[in-house]
Amino acid sequence: RLGIARDAAFHFYYPDTLEALQAEGCELVFFSPLNDARLPEKLDALYFGGGYPEEHADALAANAPLLRDTREFASNGKTIYAECGGLMYLAEGIETRAGKRFALAGILPVWTRMLERRKALGYVEVELTADSLFGRRGACVRGHEFHYSEIVTNCPENATIFPLKDWQLVYALRRRRDDKLVTEGFQRERILASYVHAHFASRPETIRHFVNSCERLQ
Repeated sequence: RLGIARDAAFHFYYPDTLEALQAEGCELVFFSPLNDARLPEKLDALYFGGGYPEEHADALAANAPLLRDTREFASNGKTIYAECGGLMYLAEGIETRAGKRFALAGILPVWTRMLERRKALGYVEVELTADSLFGRRGACVRGHEFHYSEIVTNCPENATIFPLKDWQLVYALRRRRDDKLVTEGFQRERILASYVHAHFASRPETIRHFVNSCERLQ
């Protein structure tokens, strides 16, 4: 049972990736970080996709029970995958353009800060530099970036349940527009968060690896 965040704040998913997850045996269970007080029961993994959490930061921050459930899910060693807006939700919180901060899940020990101009837009190719939820080291996946925020890493070590030293970067990301290589993809045990909207359906083996990883945890 895969819990998928879907509402006005989180709504960007490749439909064929969701279809591929179903074909591999996932039961897709949708929930709303904006409106639901609790996570659905008996979930094996969580998937926070992209969207515009910055437009709903106050409401997301006010939903303390759902944030607490998400932190507990992570603390119990279960699988969480988050991309772009989902990364922002797992972070300590969002800082608006006006400088106001809204605290969120506090799982990933960074803040995200909104910018006046677009930070990234374009197709990317990712090579895994370590074993991850979606494959072994050396596996590749394609996707794209589109975001107006950036990561701020100057967080105190006691500000999160998982200190920054416990995380590793597992993406070697190459951008098509300039062929520049960037290190990205925050991973800690069964948690993976990235700004990349990955198109996993184009690499069926990555879907199988993810589902198998969830099944081994049961």
